[in-house]
Amino acid sequence: MHIQKPATHESEAPLSVQDSQSFPEAKDLSLENLDPCQCSQAALQMALIASGLGLWDWNLVTDKTYYDPQWKSILGYKVDEIDNDYKSFEQLVHPQDLPRIRQVLHDYLQGCIPVFEVELRMLTKSGEWKWILTCGKVFQRDKFGKPVRMVGTHKDINQDKAMSTTGCAYATQQYQLFEQLQTEIAQRQSTEDQVREKSEQLETTLEELKYTQKQLLQNQKMANLGQLVADMANEINNPVSFICGNLHPASQYAEDLIRIIELYQHHYPTPTPVIALQLQRLDLGFVKTEFLKLLWSMRAGSERVKDIVFALRNFSTYDESQMKKVDLHEGFDSVLRILQHRLKEKPDRAEIKVIKTFGELPLIECYPGELNQVFMNILTNAIDALEDRMKHDYSFTPKILIHTEVFSSHLSLVNNHEPWVNDKLLGKKHKVIIRIFDNGKGILPHIQRHIFEPFFTTKPIGKSQGLGLSISRQIIVEKHQGKLKCNSQLGQGTELVIEMNTTARHYAAIRKHASF
Repeated sequence: MHIQKPATHESEAPLSVQDSQSFPEAKDLSLENLDPCQCSQAALQMALIASGLGLWDWNLVTDKTYYDPQWKSILGYKVDEIDNDYKSFEQLVHPQDLPRIRQVLHDYLQGCIPVFEVELRMLTKSGEWKWILTCGKVFQRDKFGKPVRMVGTHKDINQDKAMSTTGCAYATQQYQLFEQLQTEIAQRQSTEDQVREKSEQLETTLEELKYTQKQLLQNQKMANLGQLVADMANEINNPVSFICGNLHPASQYAEDLIRIIELYQHHYPTPTPVIALQLQRLDLGFVKTEFLKLLWSMRAGSERVKDIVFALRNFSTYDESQMKKVDLHEGFDSVLRILQHRLKEKPDRAEIKVIKTFGELPLIECYPGELNQVFMNILTNAIDALEDRMKHDYSFTPKILIHTEVFSSHLSLVNNHEPWVNDKLLGKKHKVIIRIFDNGKGILPHIQRHIFEPFFTTKPIGKSQGLGLSISRQIIVEKHQGKLKCNSQLGQGTELVIEMNTTARHYAAIRKHASF
């Protein structure tokens, strides 16, 4: 039936083409072996067989069509001899009847006639033409009202035709069967909806498991990286300590030797020709000056390496399984030493100035290694933002401001009007506020809403995995029951604010207030 197809669209519910298992075979219609749904289907199938009707179910969107065994047996075919496709129907219809069938179907789908009912001739397996009465009805439409699925019956009216009678007397019975078919299909559709809902729940659970797995892998990587850094720091520390320890006496020895040479020059101003020739070639004055400068540079470089090693050890060798009371300012200093190579002036950009306004903080009870990781992530993002702005504004003066303070209050400064704890139960709490500000380009509001989401990043592929701020928020909120918030204004810069308690007590009571 080549008719104008409905516009391509998604139906209200996915359509599944019936297969040969949609209804039980006649040999399987023993009611005691079937569940209630199958019993209903079996009863319907027996009714169809008893009335001599064959069932067809046509998906107008995909053209897939189901023909039940009775439909095929009316024409003398076995179940597997006719494909469940609409083309199989048209191939069996008499060529003279096809135009009339298509016209009637078109008129019905367009609403010009109330029912689809037509008499036609179809080719049997024996090669004869048999008169068939086919009746159908649309039982499913999409949200736009377009027909997407029809169901109907075939009736052998060959004898009736020979007796000059029509098959219209069966219309009422067929319509009743249509209504029953609709009920059965609606029940199957309800079951499909339940299965689909369960499938969606399983997909959500699977996504959560995948996210948890990624987080566990990331935590394991960070733990391994911390151990690797600690081991490397220890390995580097021994030779660096040896060099630093020996450069000072080496410089002293060099100064003593140069002083001896100068005394010889003073008391023996006329050297032998061989010594005079060697002194001319050597340029003793230049060697004395540069040799001392070289030793002093080596001393300064070794001290810098020693400071970096010390910072790495402080950054990575804390026992992360236990909370400790530490000085947060030492953690900041360690992180800044490690990042010094990114802060200093380079040929293509200016130095990034770090302005520290540290308040008088008590020792903070925390996981120091993980807090250092938070400082590292935030400062690294700040440096990236400043470098990005410097690429487009050569007169720009990059700055990072780090401010710390402690105060006593039952209110949160990060999220105004939100009580941190029950004042009647615990009284005022000592809290520490850490603000890290950069005067970069700032963050757009629609991006700012997603910066703490796992794997979200605006940086080029390969430069960032989008886990830094997500892990930082997890460390602050979940492990320290604190708060982490971003304040940013386009063109003025970005500020990350950390608020946390100075002590780890009463965490169970205040955890529900920890998130924004």
